Amino acid sequence: MRIRKRIELENIKVFRSETTTENPDGSGGNGNNTQSVPDCGIKFRLRGETLDGFGPRQPAEITDENGEKHPLMGGWNETEIAFNVSDSDIPRVLAWFDDNYHGVTEPESALLRKNRSTAVHEALKRYRKASDSSNLFTSPFRIAWRYRYSDNTCSGFHDCGVLSCFRTAPLLPVMSHQLSGKYLHTRVQVRNVSARLMYRLDATPSFTALRNRITAIDIYATKQAGMYPEDGEVAGIRSMTVDGTPRRCWYYDRYTEEDINTQVMSDSDFRLIGSVPADEITGSDNYVTLRMSAGTLADFSKLPKPEDNLPSPAGKTIHLRTEPLHLDYPEDEKSVRSLTLRGVFRRDKVKMRLYASQHRETRHLIASATGPYIRGLFGARWRWFEVEIECPMREGDFFEAITFEFTNPTH
Repeated sequence: MRIRKRIELENIKVFRSETTTENPDGSGGNGNNTQSVPDCGIKFRLRGETLDGFGPRQPAEITDENGEKHPLMGGWNETEIAFNVSDSDIPRVLAWFDDNYHGVTEPESALLRKNRSTAVHEALKRYRKASDSSNLFTSPFRIAWRYRYSDNTCSGFHDCGVLSCFRTAPLLPVMSHQLSGKYLHTRVQVRNVSARLMYRLDATPSFTALRNRITAIDIYATKQAGMYPEDGEVAGIRSMTVDGTPRRCWYYDRYTEEDINTQVMSDSDFRLIGSVPADEITGSDNYVTLRMSAGTLADFSKLPKPEDNLPSPAGKTIHLRTEPLHLDYPEDEKSVRSLTLRGVFRRDKVKMRLYASQHRETRHLIASATGPYIRGLFGARWRWFEVEIECPMREGDFFEAITFEFTNPTH
């Protein structure tokens, strides 16, 4: 069955950036601060630090999921998880640690479920709150930058993608435990990295030119992704593989890596987290810490937003990328036959690329074209599609919608 679906761009997440180009008539710039300036080649990384109040008792060499080492951490951050246990639940709690449930005859109480859930989630919240208060990142987020010019205008966004040390919620292996009377006390590692945001600037551009024409490089980030449901279940203590070895860990509901990635990529609510002043713009092979005001991450929702939905100035090339689209059939594989871009823009200059994926992870370029149409597509079926658009804009130009024509074999 062939289906036609119009996607209004204002109703979906769209990631946008701008670059300065020649004016639409082909002439050069107008000589003001918004002319093209060299790309500063800024790069970002995260460097782990031991979180104050969570210092490790057990030393370890810390390596994150990207294979990066964090020598400023002498070991994994540690914390306490403790709560009261009723008499009827004591045999069950003891069995958590030796896996011997022979003497466990009573069902677990509602109080045990409540107390362990509260204790685990409070420990995770303490860790996240302390990290935010110290301006240390603990979960994935997107980062971008733009120039601020001397006339207080800004360049387009440069989206640098996702930064993270770990892409899933932290494991909580138990290092020690004690059941004293009716009180269970455990000390656990937090298998996560609390990290400082670092940057360096490429030594290639003319930094004299940059300092003469801009006042700062503004750095933006999205909110850090939630890595677990705050009202999720805590099942108790189970055996999990940590560093290739079975360990007793607190076991709680956690989002999958795919869920977290989707959450991060669908977030375009960037906030200003710091700036590099013009007199500090210099090329170097070394990373330095991005200065952030105290409480920046703790009060993230109050940080300034970039201006939204500004008209595209003449002489700018706009780059748009849609969020992954399932075309109202998220569970079905579909074969796109054509797509059409709607709006007011230069039809002879616009370029489009169509990407497809099964699980929103590894995307594949399946078609590209110059002009407002991609047609004559046949072949593999996919669940998700993304569209990238690039076009030099005149004043008053805009993109409105994308119309897909596709087949769905199940309908």
